[in-house]
Amino acid sequence: MRIPIAFATAAMLCAHAEAPAGDAVRGKALFTHDMCYTCHGTAGQGGDRGSGPRIAPNVFPWEGFVQQVRHPREQMPRYSAKFVDERDLADIYAYLVSQPATSKSLPALLK
Repeated sequence: MRIPIAFATAAMLCAHAEAPAGDAVRGKALFTHDMCYTCHGTAGQGGDRGSGPRIAPNVFPWEGFVQQVRHPREQMPRYSAKFVDERDLADIYAYLVSQPATSKSLPALLK
């Protein structure tokens, strides 16, 4: 069964409805400045050498994203509010959510 891309996009936007408003342009700068790209790729697509998982465009819901940043599982370093405050997190999240979905990012939905 094929699910239309528009439906999948709408479902993803609803999942992010609880996130605070963020500035995607500022989020991109922070994603680079805070060196998130070194593990997760420049657009959240995952590390080139498998160092970090893909985190965009199918971003965790806001609460899960904050939990992973503040209290990560596995090898990711912990980022306290002293290093990345709530506004910065919201902006980084906005940047990741703004990444366009591609056929490669939605493989299960396209089958």
